Amino acid sequence: MIAAGDGQALRLTDGSEVVVRSIRPDDAPLLQAFVRRLSLRSRRFRFFVTLAELSAAQLERFVNVDPARGLALIALSTRQECTAIVAEARYALEAQSADAEFAIAVADEFQRRGLGAQLVKRLLASALRSGVRRLFGEIKSDNRAMLALATRLGFRLRGSMDDASVVIANMLPPVGRIGSIGSS
Repeated sequence: MIAAGDGQALRLTDGSEVVVRSIRPDDAPLLQAFVRRLSLRSRRFRFFVTLAELSAAQLERFVNVDPARGLALIALSTRQECTAIVAEARYALEAQSADAEFAIAVADEFQRRGLGAQLVKRLLASALRSGVRRLFGEIKSDNRAMLALATRLGFRLRGSMDDASVVIANMLPPVGRIGSIGSS
């Protein structure tokens, strides 16, 4: 179970709650189980391939985040007997740049409850505090829900010049805008 004070409770649009906190190295088994539980479609939207699970190297990289180079958040279910990750959102600074790429995955049974929006807002707020100049993400062009979310949150969308099946979502964080987004 989730220990009291370990993360922040977050109420979803359907009234259910999750706990959101930064990922830790000991979350590796939970993260691997989360990826395995995602539908093929959700895995393709997150990783652009239909992998069955994360490789050992990917898992190591995903749970060991340098706070100076990025942020990785997880949402944990509070309604199950055992703790389970139900969403993962992160951004990572690009080498020698103030630009950061974000990515998010939400468990199929937790989609369309406002969890993705709340996690992206937290990423945006953290990016602003960290001095990120541009936050961007690559989204599969058939991921209509994520494209709609990005548009609703103020990201500008454009097609990728390298891959016609990818849309780039960009946000240049103006002072004040992300602060108000992150506080909701």
